[in-house]
Amino acid sequence: MKYQPSQPAHNDNVSYEHPLKDFIVIAGWLLAGTVLIFWLLGLAVDAMVDRLSHESEARLYALLPAKSMETAPAERAQQVQLQALVDSMRSCAGLRLPATITLTKSDTPNAAVVPGGNIIVFSGLLGQVRSENGLAFVLAHELAHITQRDHLRAMGRGIVLFGLSTLLTGSDSGLSDLLAPVNHLGQAKYSRTREAAADGAALRILNCRYGHAGGATELFAALKEEDEAFAGLSHYAASHPAMQDRIDTLNAAIKANGMKLGPVLPLQLAR
Repeated sequence: MKYQPSQPAHNDNVSYEHPLKDFIVIAGWLLAGTVLIFWLLGLAVDAMVDRLSHESEARLYALLPAKSMETAPAERAQQVQLQALVDSMRSCAGLRLPATITLTKSDTPNAAVVPGGNIIVFSGLLGQVRSENGLAFVLAHELAHITQRDHLRAMGRGIVLFGLSTLLTGSDSGLSDLLAPVNHLGQAKYSRTREAAADGAALRILNCRYGHAGGATELFAALKEEDEAFAGLSHYAASHPAMQDRIDTLNAAIKANGMKLGPVLPLQLAR
């Protein structure tokens, strides 16, 4: 009998699937596992931040580098006004740690919180709000980010993402770039949730400070037209809710909580 070489019917070392199919299945499981691990670690970060005492938070602030931005001499009179407005809302916000205003020259109509209780206000914002109440709502929104420790959550999640990516793929692996868009979409949704929560807290602070919620939607109404120019699928990658959604949500909260809409105070800034 002549010998005829052939493959065994069953061999665990030989794959009969197409290599591309194997790659897609492995990549899919890796992606799903990475997202799940990051989600669980994100929940752990949130739980740790929620349990952080004010004393521990203050000690963390002390370890961070000092702020590098300062208010220019020409804007210091306005900075003093903004600081006074923030200080007038501290008790309504339930804030125990300092909150320091820095006014910086920029056309961007925005404000932001950086670690250490520092609120950066871009001068372009002052040209978009018409009333003290409208400006107070924006500052109250930033105070809410401080009291809800959103900057610490963002720092913690950033460290987790960097560590996880480096652990799984190496610091210079192309797979990090492949996972980046998925992580960005997840982070964008999380950020929109935190922004909506800060809007809700700012509404309560504004109502506590002035006895009514007038001016709460002023900035969003001013920026709505520009925001609509970028509407569409880009909303899903945005870090903030759409302006009209924020207006609708605030109006619904005002109605649901029985808040009044009283007259607003004119914005009178030093020149």
